[in-house]
Amino acid sequence: MVSNNIKKPVKHFTISRLFVFFVLLLFLLPSGLLIYTISVNQDLLIDNQLLNEGLAELNNTNTQLTTQVERLIDERDQVINRYFELEKIEEMIHQQMSDLPEEALGGIEIPLQDTSLLNLDTVPADDLLLTSNWVDRYHQTIASIEQLEENLLYIPTEWPTDPNTITSPFGPRKDPFNRTKAIHSGIDVRGKTGTPIYAAADGTVDLAQYYGGYGNTIIINHGGRYETLYAHLSKIHVEQGDQVKKGEVIGELGSTGRSTGPHLHYEVIKDGTPVDPEQYLNFFEDKQN
Repeated sequence: MVSNNIKKPVKHFTISRLFVFFVLLLFLLPSGLLIYTISVNQDLLIDNQLLNEGLAELNNTNTQLTTQVERLIDERDQVINRYFELEKIEEMIHQQMSDLPEEALGGIEIPLQDTSLLNLDTVPADDLLLTSNWVDRYHQTIASIEQLEENLLYIPTEWPTDPNTITSPFGPRKDPFNRTKAIHSGIDVRGKTGTPIYAAADGTVDLAQYYGGYGNTIIINHGGRYETLYAHLSKIHVEQGDQVKKGEVIGELGSTGRSTGPHLHYEVIKDGTPVDPEQYLNFFEDKQN
Protein backbone atom coordinates (compact mmCIF):
# COMPACT_ATOMS: atom_id res chain seq x y z
CA MET A 1 0.00 0.00 0.00
CA VAL A 2 1.43 3.37 -1.11
CA SER A 3 0.14 6.87 -0.48
CA ASN A 4 1.77 10.27 -1.27
CA ASN A 5 -1.26 12.56 -0.71
CA ILE A 6 -3.98 12.26 1.81
CA LYS A 7 -6.60 13.38 -0.71
CA LYS A 8 -5.66 10.85 -3.36
CA PRO A 9 -6.77 7.29 -3.18
CA VAL A 10 -4.41 4.69 -1.72
CA LYS A 11 -2.79 2.26 -4.18
CA HIS A 12 -2.37 -1.35 -3.23
CA PHE A 13 0.37 -3.65 -4.61
CA THR A 14 0.49 -7.33 -4.05
CA ILE A 15 3.73 -9.39 -4.38
CA SER A 16 3.37 -13.08 -4.54
CA ARG A 17 5.43 -15.41 -2.37
CA LEU A 18 6.68 -17.15 -5.46
CA PHE A 19 8.12 -13.88 -6.73
CA VAL A 20 9.80 -13.18 -3.43
CA PHE A 21 11.29 -16.70 -3.41
CA PHE A 22 12.46 -16.26 -6.96
CA VAL A 23 14.14 -12.94 -6.16
CA LEU A 24 15.82 -14.40 -3.08
CA LEU A 25 16.93 -17.39 -5.09
CA LEU A 26 18.48 -15.15 -7.75
CA PHE A 27 20.41 -13.32 -5.03
CA LEU A 28 21.47 -16.23 -2.84
CA LEU A 29 22.40 -18.76 -5.53
CA PRO A 30 25.33 -16.80 -7.03
CA SER A 31 26.52 -15.90 -3.54
CA GLY A 32 26.40 -19.53 -2.49
CA LEU A 33 28.18 -20.66 -5.63
CA LEU A 34 30.81 -17.99 -5.10
CA ILE A 35 31.39 -19.08 -1.50
CA TYR A 36 31.51 -22.76 -2.55
CA THR A 37 33.95 -22.02 -5.37
CA ILE A 38 36.23 -20.09 -3.03
CA SER A 39 36.11 -22.94 -0.49
CA VAL A 40 36.81 -25.60 -3.11
CA ASN A 41 39.63 -23.53 -4.61
CA GLN A 42 41.20 -23.13 -1.17
CA ASP A 43 41.04 -26.87 -0.61
CA LEU A 44 42.59 -27.48 -4.03
CA LEU A 45 45.41 -25.07 -3.24
CA ILE A 46 46.11 -26.90 0.03
CA ASP A 47 45.99 -30.29 -1.73
CA ASN A 48 48.27 -29.00 -4.48
CA GLN A 49 50.77 -27.75 -1.90
CA LEU A 50 50.73 -31.10 -0.12
CA LEU A 51 51.21 -32.91 -3.43
CA ASN A 52 54.15 -30.66 -4.31
CA GLU A 53 55.73 -31.31 -0.93
CA GLY A 54 55.16 -35.04 -1.34
CA LEU A 55 56.66 -34.94 -4.84
CA ALA A 56 59.71 -33.06 -3.56
CA GLU A 57 60.17 -35.65 -0.80
CA LEU A 58 59.86 -38.50 -3.30
CA ASN A 59 62.41 -36.81 -5.57
CA ASN A 60 64.76 -36.41 -2.62
CA THR A 61 64.27 -40.06 -1.60
CA ASN A 62 64.84 -41.15 -5.20
CA THR A 63 68.07 -39.14 -5.32
CA GLN A 64 69.25 -40.71 -2.06
CA LEU A 65 68.41 -44.23 -3.28
CA THR A 66 70.17 -43.58 -6.58
CA THR A 67 73.25 -42.37 -4.68
CA GLN A 68 73.16 -45.44 -2.42
CA VAL A 69 72.83 -47.79 -5.40
CA GLU A 70 75.75 -46.07 -7.16
CA ARG A 71 77.82 -46.33 -3.97
CA LEU A 72 76.97 -50.02 -3.57
CA ILE A 73 77.85 -50.71 -7.19
CA ASP A 74 81.14 -48.85 -6.75
CA GLU A 75 81.91 -50.77 -3.54
CA ARG A 76 80.98 -54.03 -5.27
CA ASP A 77 83.33 -53.26 -8.15
CA GLN A 78 86.12 -52.37 -5.71
CA VAL A 79 85.63 -55.62 -3.80
CA ILE A 80 85.58 -57.62 -7.04
CA ASN A 81 88.82 -55.96 -8.17
CA ARG A 82 90.36 -56.61 -4.76
CA TYR A 83 89.14 -60.20 -4.93
CA PHE A 84 90.99 -60.85 -8.19
CA GLU A 85 94.08 -59.13 -6.77
CA LEU A 86 93.87 -61.52 -3.82
CA GLU A 87 93.64 -64.47 -6.20
CA LYS A 88 96.93 -63.39 -7.73
CA ILE A 89 98.44 -62.95 -4.26
CA GLU A 90 97.18 -66.39 -3.20
CA GLU A 91 98.67 -68.03 -6.29
CA MET A 92 101.98 -66.29 -5.64
CA ILE A 93 101.96 -67.30 -1.96
CA HIS A 94 101.23 -70.94 -2.80
CA GLN A 95 104.18 -70.94 -5.20
CA GLN A 96 106.49 -69.52 -2.50
CA MET A 97 105.25 -71.43 0.55
CA SER A 98 107.73 -74.26 0.11
CA ASP A 99 110.57 -71.73 0.43
CA LEU A 100 109.30 -70.18 3.67
CA PRO A 101 110.49 -71.38 7.08
CA GLU A 102 107.88 -73.75 8.45
CA GLU A 103 107.34 -71.60 11.55
CA ALA A 104 106.09 -68.78 9.34
CA LEU A 105 103.25 -71.03 8.20
CA GLY A 106 102.24 -72.45 11.57
CA GLY A 107 98.44 -72.56 11.68
CA ILE A 108 98.13 -70.68 8.38
CA GLU A 109 95.97 -71.93 5.52
CA ILE A 110 95.58 -69.81 2.41
CA PRO A 111 92.29 -70.84 0.67
CA LEU A 112 92.73 -72.47 -2.71
CA GLN A 113 90.98 -71.08 -5.76
CA ASP A 114 87.24 -71.79 -5.85
CA THR A 115 86.14 -72.34 -9.48
CA SER A 116 82.57 -71.35 -8.60
CA LEU A 117 83.80 -67.82 -7.90
CA LEU A 118 85.70 -67.17 -11.12
CA ASN A 119 82.92 -65.29 -12.93
CA LEU A 120 81.98 -62.72 -10.32
CA ASP A 121 81.88 -59.91 -12.84
CA THR A 122 79.19 -61.73 -14.87
CA VAL A 123 76.81 -62.26 -11.93
CA PRO A 124 73.80 -59.87 -11.88
CA ALA A 125 74.21 -57.09 -9.32
CA ASP A 126 71.22 -58.16 -7.21
CA ASP A 127 72.41 -61.78 -7.03
CA LEU A 128 75.95 -60.66 -6.31
CA LEU A 129 74.88 -58.47 -3.39
CA LEU A 130 72.93 -61.40 -1.95
CA THR A 131 75.84 -63.82 -2.30
CA SER A 132 78.04 -64.16 0.79
CA ASN A 133 80.30 -67.15 0.16
CA TRP A 134 82.84 -65.20 -1.89
CA VAL A 135 82.80 -62.39 0.69
CA ASP A 136 83.53 -64.97 3.42
CA ARG A 137 86.45 -66.28 1.39
CA TYR A 138 87.69 -62.71 0.86
CA HIS A 139 87.77 -62.09 4.63
CA GLN A 140 89.31 -65.51 5.27
CA THR A 141 92.10 -64.75 2.81
CA ILE A 142 92.72 -61.36 4.39
CA ALA A 143 92.91 -62.94 7.87
CA SER A 144 95.33 -65.62 6.63
CA ILE A 145 97.61 -63.10 4.97
CA GLU A 146 97.57 -60.87 8.06
CA GLN A 147 98.55 -63.85 10.22
CA LEU A 148 101.32 -64.75 7.78
CA GLU A 149 102.60 -61.16 7.92
CA GLU A 150 102.54 -61.31 11.74
CA ASN A 151 104.58 -64.52 11.72
CA LEU A 152 107.09 -63.08 9.26
CA LEU A 153 107.81 -60.13 11.56
CA TYR A 154 109.92 -62.45 13.73
CA ILE A 155 111.76 -64.21 10.89
CA PRO A 156 114.87 -62.44 9.51
CA THR A 157 113.79 -61.68 5.94
CA GLU A 158 114.80 -57.99 5.89
CA TRP A 159 118.05 -57.05 4.17
CA PRO A 160 120.32 -55.67 6.93
CA THR A 161 121.91 -52.92 4.80
CA ASP A 162 122.05 -51.27 1.36
CA PRO A 163 123.27 -51.99 -1.22
CA ASN A 164 122.62 -55.70 -0.88
CA THR A 165 125.79 -56.89 -2.60
CA ILE A 166 127.32 -59.98 -1.02
CA THR A 167 131.10 -60.13 -1.27
CA SER A 168 131.54 -63.36 0.69
CA PRO A 169 128.77 -65.97 0.95
CA PHE A 170 127.96 -68.44 3.71
CA GLY A 171 129.96 -71.66 3.88
CA PRO A 172 133.53 -72.86 3.20
CA ARG A 173 136.09 -70.24 2.15
CA LYS A 174 139.71 -69.21 2.65
CA ASP A 175 140.32 -67.17 5.76
CA PRO A 176 141.28 -63.66 4.52
CA PHE A 177 144.03 -63.37 7.17
CA ASN A 178 145.86 -66.72 7.15
CA ARG A 179 144.51 -68.07 3.81
CA THR A 180 143.54 -71.42 5.37
CA LYS A 181 140.24 -73.17 4.78
CA ALA A 182 137.46 -72.09 7.14
CA ILE A 183 133.72 -72.03 7.51
CA HIS A 184 132.21 -68.61 7.03
CA SER A 185 129.30 -68.52 9.49
CA GLY A 186 127.50 -65.68 7.77
CA ILE A 187 127.65 -63.39 4.75
CA ASP A 188 129.69 -60.25 4.14
CA VAL A 189 127.90 -57.30 2.54
CA ARG A 190 129.98 -54.48 1.12
CA GLY A 191 129.29 -50.82 1.87
CA LYS A 192 130.69 -47.48 2.95
CA THR A 193 131.46 -46.64 6.55
CA GLY A 194 128.39 -45.05 8.15
CA THR A 195 125.86 -46.88 5.95
CA PRO A 196 122.73 -47.68 8.05
CA ILE A 197 122.30 -51.18 9.43
CA TYR A 198 118.72 -52.46 9.82
CA ALA A 199 117.14 -55.06 12.11
CA ALA A 200 116.23 -58.07 9.98
CA ALA A 201 113.16 -58.87 12.12
CA ASP A 202 111.35 -57.82 15.28
CA GLY A 203 113.12 -58.81 18.47
CA THR A 204 115.09 -57.94 21.61
CA VAL A 205 118.73 -56.80 21.65
CA ASP A 206 120.76 -59.41 23.52
CA LEU A 207 124.18 -57.85 22.89
CA ALA A 208 125.32 -54.39 21.81
CA GLN A 209 129.06 -53.92 22.42
CA TYR A 210 132.58 -54.67 21.23
CA TYR A 211 132.70 -58.46 20.77
CA GLY A 212 136.23 -59.77 20.14
CA GLY A 213 137.09 -60.35 16.48
CA TYR A 214 133.58 -59.26 15.49
CA GLY A 215 134.35 -55.72 16.63
CA ASN A 216 131.29 -53.60 17.44
CA THR A 217 128.49 -56.14 17.36
CA ILE A 218 124.75 -56.36 17.82
CA ILE A 219 122.91 -59.63 18.47
CA ILE A 220 119.11 -59.65 18.33
CA ASN A 221 116.89 -62.44 19.67
CA HIS A 222 113.77 -62.90 17.52
CA GLY A 223 111.50 -64.80 19.87
CA GLY A 224 113.72 -67.70 20.91
CA ARG A 225 114.30 -69.68 17.72
CA TYR A 226 116.15 -67.12 15.62
CA GLU A 227 119.01 -64.75 16.36
CA THR A 228 120.77 -62.36 14.02
CA LEU A 229 124.31 -60.99 14.40
CA TYR A 230 125.64 -57.74 12.90
CA ALA A 231 129.41 -57.31 13.17
CA HIS A 232 132.28 -54.86 12.40
CA LEU A 233 129.99 -51.84 12.97
CA SER A 234 131.37 -48.33 13.21
CA LYS A 235 128.53 -47.23 15.51
CA ILE A 236 125.88 -48.94 17.64
CA HIS A 237 122.52 -47.16 18.07
CA VAL A 238 120.81 -49.62 20.45
CA GLU A 239 121.42 -51.03 23.90
CA GLN A 240 121.01 -54.46 25.44
CA GLY A 241 117.33 -55.08 26.26
CA ASP A 242 115.95 -52.70 23.62
CA GLN A 243 112.94 -53.83 21.61
CA VAL A 244 113.50 -53.29 17.89
CA LYS A 245 111.24 -53.49 14.86
CA LYS A 246 111.93 -55.03 11.47
CA GLY A 247 113.70 -52.44 9.30
CA GLU A 248 114.66 -50.20 12.23
CA VAL A 249 118.13 -48.61 12.08
CA ILE A 250 120.28 -50.23 14.79
CA GLY A 251 123.82 -49.16 13.83
CA GLU A 252 126.23 -48.11 11.10
CA LEU A 253 128.50 -50.15 8.84
CA GLY A 254 132.21 -50.11 9.63
CA SER A 255 135.45 -52.08 9.85
CA THR A 256 136.04 -52.76 13.56
CA GLY A 257 137.49 -55.98 14.92
CA ARG A 258 139.03 -58.60 12.63
CA SER A 259 138.19 -56.91 9.34
CA THR A 260 140.01 -56.14 6.11
CA GLY A 261 137.80 -53.16 5.16
CA PRO A 262 134.37 -51.60 5.58
CA HIS A 263 131.62 -54.23 5.34
CA LEU A 264 128.87 -55.88 7.35
CA HIS A 265 129.30 -59.43 8.59
CA TYR A 266 125.76 -60.75 9.04
CA GLU A 267 124.67 -64.06 10.56
CA VAL A 268 121.36 -65.86 11.04
CA ILE A 269 121.40 -68.37 13.90
CA LYS A 270 118.56 -70.88 13.95
CA ASP A 271 118.15 -73.07 17.05
CA GLY A 272 121.72 -72.19 18.04
CA THR A 273 123.30 -73.08 14.68
CA PRO A 274 124.36 -70.59 11.97
CA VAL A 275 122.43 -71.07 8.71
CA ASP A 276 122.73 -69.44 5.29
CA PRO A 277 121.08 -65.99 5.58
CA GLU A 278 120.43 -65.86 1.83
CA GLN A 279 117.63 -68.43 2.02
CA TYR A 280 115.68 -65.89 4.09
CA LEU A 281 116.83 -62.66 2.45
CA ASN A 282 116.15 -63.78 -1.11
CA PHE A 283 112.58 -64.93 -0.48
CA PHE A 284 110.94 -61.55 -1.06
CA GLU A 285 113.44 -60.57 -3.75
CA ASP A 286 112.52 -63.70 -5.73
CA LYS A 287 108.84 -63.02 -5.18
CA GLN A 288 109.14 -59.53 -6.70
CA ASN A 289 110.88 -60.99 -9.75
